Amino acid sequence: MTTPTIEPISPNSPWIQSLAFSQFENWGVLTGYGSVEAYCAFVEQAAKSASLPRILAASEGESFLGSVNLLPSEMTIRQHLSPWLGQLFVVPACRSRGVAAALLEAAASYVAQLGHDRLFLFTSGSLPGYYRRLGWQDMEDVVYLGKVRTIMKLEIDAAAPSSPFRLIRPS
Repeated sequence: MTTPTIEPISPNSPWIQSLAFSQFENWGVLTGYGSVEAYCAFVEQAAKSASLPRILAASEGESFLGSVNLLPSEMTIRQHLSPWLGQLFVVPACRSRGVAAALLEAAASYVAQLGHDRLFLFTSGSLPGYYRRLGWQDMEDVVYLGKVRTIMKLEIDAAAPSSPFRLIRPS
């Protein structure tokens, strides 16, 4: 696989509808929206945002590989934490090829450029182990939306070399 291009989706992105459907199909209530139509409206709004929320999309040529959301807030029970990473999604045929790790690295780079020095997420099941391997640290386990979730953080070193992935800078 060549290095994917990772950039914020724009209002004219050809992937808005399919991205919204794929993320909502995978994350449902965890998106914070009650229908795919409402979620699509959120994605369209995020495509117009100059800061947060933003959605980064990974592509290779004309092929959509995956996406990740960057949000000012994600958990109603931890509103003081910001910004959040959510809805990491990789097209099934592209999994185990480093796309998720590339999206995570680009997300950290993007929020660092916005002036943040950490990033938060929540997850469950076996996924905390994946994030730990990429430098994320456990903060706490909480019951949220009827399930035990692990809140994690990534400390971002703004002085570290920028991502090797082609990331369009925030405007």
